[in-house]
Amino acid sequence: MFKRVMRLGLAVDWIKVLPIVLCTALAAGLPVGVPLLLGRIIDAALHGAGLVELLPLLGLVAAFAIAAALAEVLANTLGARLGYGLSWQLARRLYAELLRMPLLSYTTINPGVLNSRLTNDMRMVDPLFTTVPLATVHGWVGLAAVAIALGTINVWFLAAFVLVPLALIAVRFAEGRINATIKASYEINAAVASQIESTTSGDAVSLVRQARATAAEDGRFAGLADQSVALAARMDNWRAVISVAYRLCFDLITVLFLGIGVLLASAGQISIGSVVSALFFVGLVRQPLGEVVGQRYPLIRAGMGLDRVEAVLHSPNTGLETVAAAARPPEPVVPDEVLVFEQVGYTYPGRQAVAVKTLSDVAGASSGMSGFLSGVPLTRLDEADGGGGAEQPARILGDISFAVRRGETVAIAGHSGSGKSTLISLACGSIRPSAGRVRLAGIDTAELTEEDAWRFVSLVSQDVYLRDAPLRDNLSYGLEHATDDRLVDALHEAGLGELLRQLPDGLDTMVGQRGKRFSGGERQRIAIARAVLRDRPLLVLDEATSHLDAEREEGILDAIDRIAADRAVLVVAHRASAIERAHRVVMIEGGSVVEHGTHAELIAAGGRYAAMHRAGGQG
Repeated sequence: MFKRVMRLGLAVDWIKVLPIVLCTALAAGLPVGVPLLLGRIIDAALHGAGLVELLPLLGLVAAFAIAAALAEVLANTLGARLGYGLSWQLARRLYAELLRMPLLSYTTINPGVLNSRLTNDMRMVDPLFTTVPLATVHGWVGLAAVAIALGTINVWFLAAFVLVPLALIAVRFAEGRINATIKASYEINAAVASQIESTTSGDAVSLVRQARATAAEDGRFAGLADQSVALAARMDNWRAVISVAYRLCFDLITVLFLGIGVLLASAGQISIGSVVSALFFVGLVRQPLGEVVGQRYPLIRAGMGLDRVEAVLHSPNTGLETVAAAARPPEPVVPDEVLVFEQVGYTYPGRQAVAVKTLSDVAGASSGMSGFLSGVPLTRLDEADGGGGAEQPARILGDISFAVRRGETVAIAGHSGSGKSTLISLACGSIRPSAGRVRLAGIDTAELTEEDAWRFVSLVSQDVYLRDAPLRDNLSYGLEHATDDRLVDALHEAGLGELLRQLPDGLDTMVGQRGKRFSGGERQRIAIARAVLRDRPLLVLDEATSHLDAEREEGILDAIDRIAADRAVLVVAHRASAIERAHRVVMIEGGSVVEHGTHAELIAAGGRYAAMHRAGGQG
């Protein structure tokens, strides 16, 4: 385990380790002097020494005890600071790796599992840096000190410890059963968590009731509860075996010590005080022996957590350098053609190509993706793995070419599954084309990290994600230097000036979980205000009005028109009202451009766009 921890490559300050080891060794070794001194005090008293004569020895006993206590407190204080520092250093590294996964990876992962890696698993790993090292050093130094001290009294006392290995056989057997039970209990706990997550949200409860499955879910949970009770009882039984084995072992050692002491004292080889000292050592050896043997459980538990953490750290899909913003010189002036698709094709990677071990292989992949990623079902990825057969390739786009100029609005039209969401992902630089190239602000997106691509793009999607924080923080996220005046101006441009005046807390108003304190239209306008603040050359509208009634939709579209005058705008919309406002329409079918032109031209042509328009819009 020590080698595994060292391979993590954490920055360890070895200068700080030295005083911790020294204090721990003193805390383990100094108590050994107490029984030896007490033996001398007893012998001196039996030979007629008075209290005054014994005071120096009594004072020395107190000094040893106080020094050992102070050393232990100092070791624990310094060790905790260093140990938890290393643990959180690993957690920061893990968090950084998880933030730098391909966006498609998140569609294969249950969000609760991500949370578990950074919380539950890291808390399982904590002892590797805190309690285990201190207890191991304390235990071995304590055992060595006791053995040396007993040897100075008489080596025959060491023979009594032959019983310890016999007790350890029972302990190891019980620990094996406990470890198997622990692994089983983790599986049961995971099943319980999965059932709770899949049956207790509002949508999940509605589904359960529609299926008339409340009683069935009760029964399923009761079955898991029964299994958990059985495992807990089994674990407590084996722990009782360990406790009894230890207690019996040391009771027998006490009897042996007493017998050996009586024999040696009667033979004149040791004094009565030495016999008493040896009996004190029976109690003294319990703690270090328990520390040495008792680290197996936390080590096994920590090893299980570390297995899952290392799987994430070593995954080829975490910690990608293509995600975070790179240090780049100022870019040249953005050309008139802000977004250009040049013979672009895209094929979804196989699920395994974006999976992360121990994250993607847990049941319940994320269903919480919104915006353009909500259009990427797992079947797309499974088909790319071969699950769909040769007749169902995962190729979504082929030979797509068009451009969006500054001051121009281009709408993408097409039925459901035609590749519109994939096209949005490509335009935002979130995925890279399999063929051809996408130029954003004159730069090939293949040469940009994802965050660098977002410097040129603002997105307003159908599902606006708002953090559970004040309105000010939601608007200025990523723009920490934005003044309140600038935020207010942006809200007015987005048509939220009247709402802002009605909010009693103004910009300090908490928006609630996912912005639930605001209506759908208000959330859309907040997203528009964000776009105003970010002032990026390309504005992407992904079904931005799909959840709104006709009146509110018109208001949102008017607000968008006001901010789109000097920007390139790419629109994917379900409703014809949003498409009709565009300067040009690009009709996609089967992953290819089949028609393009103005709305009026395409209607007059009577082709596929016109047929879709007559049928009531897109699928």
